[in-house]
Parts: sequence; C-alpha cells; structure tokens
Amino acid sequence: MTYKGYVVGPNGEYLAPTTITPEQLAAAGELERLRINRAVEARLAREDEQRAERERLAQERGQLELDHYRGQARAALLSSGGTSADFERLWPELRAEHLKETAESKLTAQQRLIEQTKREMRASGRFSKF
Repeated sequence: MTYKGYVVGPNGEYLAPTTITPEQLAAAGELERLRINRAVEARLAREDEQRAERERLAQERGQLELDHYRGQARAALLSSGGTSADFERLWPELRAEHLKETAESKLTAQQRLIEQTKREMRASGRFSKF
C-alpha cells in the first residue's frame, strides 16, 4: 500500500505530487518526533539556564543587601557603646533574624501583589476562576 501526497516546499507550498510507503511515513513520523523532542529538550535547557541566572542575580542582590545591613547593624551597635568583639559575637543571631524578617516581608509583598492581580482579573469580567 502506498499513500499519495505532495512534496511541500519550505514555505508550505505544494511542489509536486508524490507517493509514500508506510515505512517512509513511519520514518518521517519518527524524525518529526525526534525533532520535537530535541526542541523540547533545548527549551527546557534554556529555561534551566534562565532560572539559574535569575537565582544567581537574586543571590547577588541579597548578598549586597545583607552586606549593607551588616554595616548598619555594626554602626548602630558601636554607636550604642558596643565593641567590635560584641558585634562579631552577636552577628550570627542578627543575621538570622534579619534574613527571616526580610524573607517574610518579601513573601508578604508578593502575596499582596498576587491578590491584587486576582482582584483586577475578576473585576475585568474576563476571568471568573480567580
């Protein structure tokens, strides 16, 4: 059994009539499946790279914020009569507390933004499930 079809050009135009065997059809299907799998794998790899870059940038920003906070906390402790040794002893606790408070604050801000977006989507009348 053979199938009748057309040779299709790169712009989708029909170039010539042709016939194709079931084996050729299966091989073409396999090639298309492989092409799609490669495209999906490439996209996932790009997304992984982008996610890693976003995480790296977030880490850098976070480290800059933490370094700034460390300077402020040190200055506040020294101006209150503390010593450098006091600060170094207290820094791990101050750091942990600051990280916890900052993360909670950012999470809360993100949650507020999500809820605001949901309200706007509902108000538009185009979305009912939010």
